[in-house]
Amino acid sequence: MLSSSGTLSERFADRYAVVLAQLEPGAPPEAVDSARATVADNPGGAAALLAGMPHPTANDHRSGSAPTVVGADPVQDLVASCPDVTGFVTGRPRLEQTNVPIHPGRQAHLVRVAGHDLVALRWPADTVAARSRHQSRMAPVLSAASRAAPLSIKAHDEYAVVDVPGGDPWVFAPHLGLTLEDRLRSRDLDGAERAALVMSLAALRAAMIDHGVVWQGFAPRNMFLRNDQIVLIDFEETVDARHDPVRAAECLLWHRVFFADCLTAEENARLFTLVDGEPDVPDGHPMPADDFERALLGVTTVTWRQRREQLEASVALEGRHTRPAPDRDGGVLYGHELGHFWGDFVPVELEARLFRHLTAVTDSAQLVACLEAFEAAMEADICRSLRHRASSTHDMSAIRTAALVEVLDAIGTERLAAHRMQTAHWYQRLTTDPVHLVDELLHAAGTAIGGLDRELLDTYLVGSGAARKTHAESLAAATRIGLDFIHRPDHGEPYLRYRPPADLMALLDRPLPSEGADLDTVLAELEAEIARYSVSQSHPRYLAFPDSGNAIAAMAGGLLGRLLNQNLIAVDRSAPAATFVEIQVIEWLRDLVGYEAAPLTSLRGVKDVAGLWATGGHLSNHLAMLVALSRRFPQVRRQGLPGVGIRPTVVMAGPIAHYSHSDAAFHLGLGWDSIVSVGARSGYTTDPAAVEAALTDPPAGTTPFMVVGVAGNCRTTGLDDLATLAAICRRHGVWFHVDACHGGSLIFSERLRQRHLAGIEQADSVSLDPHKGLFTPYPSSYVLFRERGVLTQFSRHETAVLADDCWDLGLITPFLGSRGFESLATWMLLRHVGVRRLGDLVESRQAHVRYLERRIDEAGLFVSLNDVDFYRLAFVLCPPAVRQAIRELAPERRRHAAHVVSRYTSRLNTMLYQSGEACFDEHTLADLADRVGAGTDVSYTIMAACPGNPLITQADLDDAADLLARTAKPLVPAMLAAITGAEPTGGDGRGTVTGPAGWSDAP
Repeated sequence: MLSSSGTLSERFADRYAVVLAQLEPGAPPEAVDSARATVADNPGGAAALLAGMPHPTANDHRSGSAPTVVGADPVQDLVASCPDVTGFVTGRPRLEQTNVPIHPGRQAHLVRVAGHDLVALRWPADTVAARSRHQSRMAPVLSAASRAAPLSIKAHDEYAVVDVPGGDPWVFAPHLGLTLEDRLRSRDLDGAERAALVMSLAALRAAMIDHGVVWQGFAPRNMFLRNDQIVLIDFEETVDARHDPVRAAECLLWHRVFFADCLTAEENARLFTLVDGEPDVPDGHPMPADDFERALLGVTTVTWRQRREQLEASVALEGRHTRPAPDRDGGVLYGHELGHFWGDFVPVELEARLFRHLTAVTDSAQLVACLEAFEAAMEADICRSLRHRASSTHDMSAIRTAALVEVLDAIGTERLAAHRMQTAHWYQRLTTDPVHLVDELLHAAGTAIGGLDRELLDTYLVGSGAARKTHAESLAAATRIGLDFIHRPDHGEPYLRYRPPADLMALLDRPLPSEGADLDTVLAELEAEIARYSVSQSHPRYLAFPDSGNAIAAMAGGLLGRLLNQNLIAVDRSAPAATFVEIQVIEWLRDLVGYEAAPLTSLRGVKDVAGLWATGGHLSNHLAMLVALSRRFPQVRRQGLPGVGIRPTVVMAGPIAHYSHSDAAFHLGLGWDSIVSVGARSGYTTDPAAVEAALTDPPAGTTPFMVVGVAGNCRTTGLDDLATLAAICRRHGVWFHVDACHGGSLIFSERLRQRHLAGIEQADSVSLDPHKGLFTPYPSSYVLFRERGVLTQFSRHETAVLADDCWDLGLITPFLGSRGFESLATWMLLRHVGVRRLGDLVESRQAHVRYLERRIDEAGLFVSLNDVDFYRLAFVLCPPAVRQAIRELAPERRRHAAHVVSRYTSRLNTMLYQSGEACFDEHTLADLADRVGAGTDVSYTIMAACPGNPLITQADLDDAADLLARTAKPLVPAMLAAITGAEPTGGDGRGTVTGPAGWSDAP
């Protein structure tokens, strides 16, 4: 039925066959019957019926202003019977007798009126008079050309113009049939006819040059052959070559592009023979760049040579090309058919990128293969536009051509050509199903960027069953490296092979790897250069921090969390089970702290979730401050801090508080000056009386909104009187936050919890770090809130966050968007070990630090600055003789002596650290109890012992203590001499700052 349609070119018949085949399976039977009855006369209307759209009909209403008709009687009769000309015309078939669709900015329909076949075109209103003038200007040119040509040449003048009120006019003209372009391509003209045509067109070209009037539209698509006469249409522009020789020369070059693919090389040579009088433009003549040139060259001005060379390249690209097989168009690929489509339907930036690629190809077979790929994209895009038009959406965007340009950018012309040639049944599929053909090509080429194939994908990515064994072996090798690292003590290896930073930078410094390496090579490098020089925090000689991270269940959770790769931002499509694992962990921790806990099944949604996972105590403390601030000053949520009107402040004991709290004040916009620092007692705990005073009489213009209590400070793990601080905060109506990042592990032992953490359940918020004292690998921290619902303030989506069964944790999590399944490590730890055994492990660790405390005391070389609360001992190198010497010094010399103590303590610690045999922490600490004797206001660089691994043995501690003493003794004489014999050389006695614990907020 399509082949019998008189309204379609062969190419459009193929396209409608594709579209109708796509639409028919989903259409009801009655629509299919109606479409079959309609398709021969109106294939577009048939497609609309299958798409569920009403059959277009003419609108016969007679309301409104009547159109004005200038021209033929049949059109006047049409307007008289149907004043809604636009409704009548648009209900008729579109003009689709050329291979390339008409420009999307134009409209053209086939109309039958009173037995006459007409073409109705819509011209912009402001061009009608100009077209008439240009056509008149060409009259003498056509007359002269006809006298010299074998065929007469005339401008088509059988027009009827219908002025439509409020719109552009419709122009009706007789249907002239196939364009000269299509006839020249179709090979239905014999040699003599073609020769006569070429000779006549050459005469017209010569007449234009001789008369100095160049018709821009000298193109075979604007010409028709009727009764041995060449009929010309579309006189949008003529150029006076005498007044504008540059534009005239440019148009003459464009003519070569227009005829590039419909004439043979010999015919082109005859048509475009050099004619005397052709405009001669100097190569260096400047002119404004057009849009295409700006996109192609990145300039605003071009020379004539640049424009000429670009147009000459277009002639070559848009000419005739020989296909690899004769199955389509007799083996000829018509390049201008593609160029015409690109110019009308492809954004200029994409067209320029495509032009740049294709004009650089020197191999003709490769170029043709690429052009055929873009021909398939064009066919698919046209079919898509027909389908959209059937549904009245009128989307003419060339999405598959654009996608193919992107692929071409990525893989280049050689690979694209190879993919085209590897695709089977190309020409058959190009006719019957170009959409799937080009989509298959896009997928194959797009997924093979850089030569990627299944073997390479299996090399880099996990998930293919064929590569599972290899991937398991690689992960086993990585696990073996990690276990070898942890098991260093089994082979007598140190916790660290020290190399100075400069050496490590030199060792690891490499250029950005353009090409990857075999994974075995990468793992070998990691083992030799990274693991080898890393610190083993689970080593029995590593005594700096409790962060051993060696619980097997937590390690497995960390590994599985990455293998499962859940995103805790949302439930659906991201973390359906993991979300509830994390909420379960939060509820378990709430129970341990003493907050009200609930079964998962009783929670209503994220509005009931009262805790968050965080990357570390630093972030947990930020979150607590943010909640407290918004709770006290709810206007901050919309108005920011300016809406508060006064300075909100945070009260904490500066000498012992963690630096994260002052950082939070800075990062949240409160400023460091918003920290009200109060004193600490000699046992390195917050002084409740000082807090009471700060809240009772705050500085003018300030309002305290939060107090920070510390359950195990980072310097001595001193434990505040939480119950007293909680009572003070309640009296003053301020938020009470407990930083239990160190002391939080004590909640697993009921005895230690009652002894050291009494009152923690009264805090408004608590931060805990399983990666510090609970043998969990980094990162693992939680912040808990006594009151449910406080986290909903973080979401702008109030309806969603307050709804039942809304479980998207991302709605209530500040600072973090996407995040991994890190909470699985704590969940597995709790499930595997259980609370009771975790409590046993925590308590057993107490014995290690107590034993080490006694051994260090017995050495007689050190002064402990604190009494151990639960797992951290702070001390300095200060044997009795040195301490006695300090006491005998004049007060003004004691600070110098304190500086010496700090210097030698740091030297001792550095020697031990760099030996890799024993690791102690190092930071600054004020001697609040004046145990050294230089004053309570003096700070020292101290060493700190914090054995965190329950696997440490008494022998390990003995070895560490013996090494500590052996290394310290040789330093004592010089240290004593520096105190007793040397003049003061400066130094304030505060020591150095060498680690996070020493990033002190103390003055």
